Amino acid sequence: MRTTLAILRKELSVYFTTPVAWVVLVVVAFFSAQVFAGSLDGFRLLTTRAGEIPGGAALLDRVNLTDAVVARLFGSVGLFLVVTTPFLSMRLVAEERRTGTFELLMTAPIRPVEIVAGKYLASLVVLAAALLLVALFPAFLSVAGRGAQGGGAIEWPTVAAGLLGLFLLGAAALAVGLAFSALAGTPVVAALLSLLVLLGLWLAGLFTVGAGGAARNLAAGLSASEHLAPFLQGRIALPDVLYYLSLCALGLFVAERAVEGRRWA
Repeated sequence: MRTTLAILRKELSVYFTTPVAWVVLVVVAFFSAQVFAGSLDGFRLLTTRAGEIPGGAALLDRVNLTDAVVARLFGSVGLFLVVTTPFLSMRLVAEERRTGTFELLMTAPIRPVEIVAGKYLASLVVLAAALLLVALFPAFLSVAGRGAQGGGAIEWPTVAAGLLGLFLLGAAALAVGLAFSALAGTPVVAALLSLLVLLGLWLAGLFTVGAGGAARNLAAGLSASEHLAPFLQGRIALPDVLYYLSLCALGLFVAERAVEGRRWA
């Protein structure tokens, strides 16, 4: 445990003393702000136009800031995590090999599982910091907005479920990225391979269009976006949680086996 924490501190130092983590956090904040502003403007336009059409009042009763703004923001952030996490995880092991420090790490009395755990936990800290920035947007709505009946503008249980889904998605993506970082020879190759795999999982739901039977069920079961959707609606279902945890376990297992194999290579 002490060794894992030492690796965790070392990786966090690398993340935050180099531009890697700061660039990710700034880009996440900027991207989220753009989507948030666009969603909020669309919600404002919808509420304005609803008063001008028959039945508009009934429509407003079915629309809220959580579904119209926050869920849309979280869905966009989910895709953004799929695209950016490979570049956050690509250097974790591959960079050690490129600079020649991996051999020194292998000669130390450290088990591969401790190396993988320390590096993975460090990446999760950066992910949590990014999602904390995203959580500021619904917090702003909660302070500045007001519900249709005078209550709170935000349904926090739904927001919490959405943030949990994003964290699980990011954790799974980082585990996949760590596995490719341990397998690939360079960080760039690791990033490209993990990006292709993660985009394939995210877009797997497209194959459900026009498909039927077992093929449709298989594509839906593999789709990362399909498993994220219930979280954005405020529902935490065991199959969706297990999907992301399974990806985490698979990625970490492959990374640990790859590091162990490098020890004896």
